[in-house]
Amino acid sequence: MNKQLERIQIFDHKAFGRLIADYATGRKAWPESIEEFRAEVEGPNIAKIPEHMRAIQVVQPSDEIFFLRLPPKTLFSQSLERYAANDANGSTEPYPAPPFYSDMVCREERLTHTDFFLSRVADYTISVCS
Repeated sequence: MNKQLERIQIFDHKAFGRLIADYATGRKAWPESIEEFRAEVEGPNIAKIPEHMRAIQVVQPSDEIFFLRLPPKTLFSQSLERYAANDANGSTEPYPAPPFYSDMVCREERLTHTDFFLSRVADYTISVCS
């Protein structure tokens, strides 16, 4: 197996989701470079972008196009191998889902529908089958 690649870490799902919402609705211009995006999310401690990510590609399809986004092959393969090994070893470690899911489902912390939606936007924007 190759060296495990670091994933994007989100520290504030709601703020990250709000930023993506602003890009999607045109309230804020998309970042032109990974450095610009890093500054937007790392400065206010919203997220950490791994150093191995050297460029950014922003895509916004029209309502008439189904956009099939495949995960990066290396990250996907690493995750599949890791989870298969956990299953083979009988691991009972929980799946690493962001905490806002249990906050909403189990009501550990009361989230508004908007906060939950923005947090989900953040999660599925960066999710790459980790």
